[in-house]
Amino acid sequence: MSLEKDAKTGKFLEAAKACHNICRLHGVHLLINDRIDVALACDADGVHIGQSDMPVAVVRTLLGPEKIIGVSCKTPEQAQQAWVDGADYIGCGGVYPTNTKVNNLTVGLEGLKTVCLASKLPVVAIGGISVSNARSVMELGVPNLKGVAVVSAMFDTESILVETQKLHAVLMETRAVVK
Repeated sequence: MSLEKDAKTGKFLEAAKACHNICRLHGVHLLINDRIDVALACDADGVHIGQSDMPVAVVRTLLGPEKIIGVSCKTPEQAQQAWVDGADYIGCGGVYPTNTKVNNLTVGLEGLKTVCLASKLPVVAIGGISVSNARSVMELGVPNLKGVAVVSAMFDTESILVETQKLHAVLMETRAVVK
């Protein structure tokens, strides 16, 4: 089930709680996109915010020091500011065009690499990433690129499980090669 960030709060919270239970069973962190209220209400592990969302310092005050805060960044300057502001990681992209965000400027692989090299934080590549291009992303050769965020590739498929297994296999192969 794909949730839009402007979904009704009650439905969003219900889905977030269900996701959180599943994540806990598998030892996986749950981060809520943009919605600090929902993250607080379901005791999520953290949030991911954009450049036009609430400032990191305010989010940190609301969530506390133990929660994870990620910030979307497209430029080296934004990546440096996220570190200064106290973010825990950055999401860089969209690397590729995506249907998840319309009119979203893509940074491409070179833009991702440039931001990674400028960042003092771990980086997750975001935007248009799928089984077919995840290898190219992870083979950029920058040590702080820690993974990919995938939405459309999982939810726009017949079987989320099969697509997840394929992506996991690609990422594990890439991890073995890059080390």
